[in-house]
Amino acid sequence: MLSYQEFMAAGNVTNFPSGHENAGNRTLARAFKRQRVDQSAQRMEALKKMLSESKTGRQTLEFLEEKGSKMIFEKMKYYGYFSPDKNIVALNPRMSNEDLAVTMVHEIRHAWQDSQMQATDPKMTPKAFLASGFAIEADACAAEVTYAHEMREKNPKIWDAHQKSGYAPMSTAFEKTFKETGSVEQARADALMTWYKLPVKASYEKSYVQYMGYIARALKKQKEMEPEYFSKNTSTKKMVNAFFKDYDGKPFMTDPKPLEAPENLSLKEEHAKKLAKALIPYMAKYGRSAEKLGMDKVAVVRPNGEKTTGALIIQQVKDEQKLTAALKKMQNGAIR
Repeated sequence: MLSYQEFMAAGNVTNFPSGHENAGNRTLARAFKRQRVDQSAQRMEALKKMLSESKTGRQTLEFLEEKGSKMIFEKMKYYGYFSPDKNIVALNPRMSNEDLAVTMVHEIRHAWQDSQMQATDPKMTPKAFLASGFAIEADACAAEVTYAHEMREKNPKIWDAHQKSGYAPMSTAFEKTFKETGSVEQARADALMTWYKLPVKASYEKSYVQYMGYIARALKKQKEMEPEYFSKNTSTKKMVNAFFKDYDGKPFMTDPKPLEAPENLSLKEEHAKKLAKALIPYMAKYGRSAEKLGMDKVAVVRPNGEKTTGALIIQQVKDEQKLTAALKKMQNGAIR
């Protein structure tokens, strides 16, 4: 069974969310094919020097050395990625140094998260998988905002680049709270929670649903029972304690309730229906209920804005499948 990171890297999803806007969607992507890029060791050292000029950057580099993760350049359609399976952090050399410095903070944060607790674990219930997946992306993005804030005077281009990106609401929330309270921790927490309101959340929903669908279909084909999958109900309290702290262990957010709020632990209806279709055969084979999978705690947002739950969507899809089967049976009977 592939891990989530292996599944993503194998090209099983239509896009690879890396914490940034997908570069493959940019018109500049065409120009990249003709662009000569610097993939030298000197450039990598220059990027590390940029990180060393702030507290968050230095802590990031210290952890990188401690973990022994390898930094590489790799041409891709996104800014970068971390592979826990290979213990590498890859950066797209086609991007500017300012973008890559922020990406280093983001992706090395994922390496740090992996050292604290396994997120996006297929043994987690779908509810826990979604909660942890959203949490690690929000946290990694909050780390890069904190770095950009610290570098605002030394290298304003980093902050300015963030303010021009699709993640600008996060840096705006950080700055607003910091001016009001003077607390970096509170500002970081507010930036983190702003991530859940960004359009990019939908792309993570999509990739998580695709991966869980892959796991459910693989389990349906297994002859031997594998009850450990989709069974681990990891609490959001454990996630908050594991992830929402600085490298020195100082927490910046301790309340797990926001992670389970309906507006945050949610799926679009189209994604919820795809997940339901993948889960139903698995549920029948292994005797799992929607509640056992935590789907009653996952909010689903319909196109008109109304909310329901993942458990009710599963029941709706079951009913639709029964009706379709009954109609097909009637049609076959009429043909005979």
